Amino acid sequence: MERFDHSFFDTVYSRQGTGSMKYDRRPAGAAEDLLPMWVADMDFPTSPVIVETLEKASQQGIFGYTDVGSDYWTLLVDWYARRMGWRADPDWFIPLPNVLSAVSAGIQMATEPGDGVLLCQPVYHLFASIVKGLRRRLMVSPLHWEDGRYTMDFDDLERQLQQKECKVFLLCSPHNPGGRVWTREELTRLVELCCRYDITIISDEIHADLVYTPNRHIPIAAVSEEAAARSITCMAPTKTFNLAGVPTAQAIIPNAALRSRFREICAAVGHGSGGIMPLAASRAAYSCGEPWLEGLLDYLRGNLDLLLQSFPAGAPINASDLEGTYLAWLDCRSLGLDSSGLDDLFLKKAGVWLNNGAMFGQGGEGFMRLNFACPRSVLSEGIRRIRRAVGME
Repeated sequence: MERFDHSFFDTVYSRQGTGSMKYDRRPAGAAEDLLPMWVADMDFPTSPVIVETLEKASQQGIFGYTDVGSDYWTLLVDWYARRMGWRADPDWFIPLPNVLSAVSAGIQMATEPGDGVLLCQPVYHLFASIVKGLRRRLMVSPLHWEDGRYTMDFDDLERQLQQKECKVFLLCSPHNPGGRVWTREELTRLVELCCRYDITIISDEIHADLVYTPNRHIPIAAVSEEAAARSITCMAPTKTFNLAGVPTAQAIIPNAALRSRFREICAAVGHGSGGIMPLAASRAAYSCGEPWLEGLLDYLRGNLDLLLQSFPAGAPINASDLEGTYLAWLDCRSLGLDSSGLDDLFLKKAGVWLNNGAMFGQGGEGFMRLNFACPRSVLSEGIRRIRRAVGME
């Protein structure tokens, strides 16, 4: 079995001039030598077996309609059973173009215009955009930040879930941008509240494979039979294997009635099965990509440790340990800068492009999100720039 040591991930590749959103976009007024560490894609090549599979698929030169095939779902079932301890049923799977399509279809299935969709902020910013764009009411329960870790406020959640207009709870698991991997106890309590008030749960679990030991991701549908009966689990190989440009995803819906209604929504908006290239990449990932993923997780853990050493507690900027994802959540509140001031500091003075925490909603002000899925030399340079800009060196 092939092994991927640090030398594989240490190699620096130029992505400029490739159409890369991360590298070929440029915010106004940024430093000339801007270092992009913002949008959530990695600066590592995906597994070589995926590249080889795509090359082989392209050589045929015919890119027609492609059936998913039952063997594909068996691959995914085996993957989730092995890595997450969850034995799903192949009949539960529905192919989608991407996870956000699954989230949107789930909201349309479970709500009408004007109904409420509850989520915990700060959280992935496009959740709010989708809810508002579908003319649903955005309901927010702020997460509680203490000792570098987010927790849900279950008293506030219950107060909002019991409102008659609330129909859906939208979960981000693992959490982006806070890096939490929710525990079974937390998920069980959430499910109990959603059962009590007859709430459908839509769970974006795109970062499910990017979890650091001893933590383990628990799919929402695996929490209990009650959770499975009222949940839509949205997963994809794209974050795991750096395949955002070759997108495919799956909704996993154990409840047959929900699954049937979900399929109707997908048909109404034209969502079909994936194309030949995304399916080829995904098959290769789930069948042969595990050694690459294990090497990646080890390398990311080393990058995270470097961030923790560089931005310790009590420093002007401090990093908190993560349970999952490759997105560090930097606490910059002691600098006393508003969102515009933080953008100026990072973009113009430090020359590092991060995501401003304010974009993630309530509670995100004063934080910055840093993507550390890059070669360690690149991360070291980003750290050096930031520390210098705030007088830490």
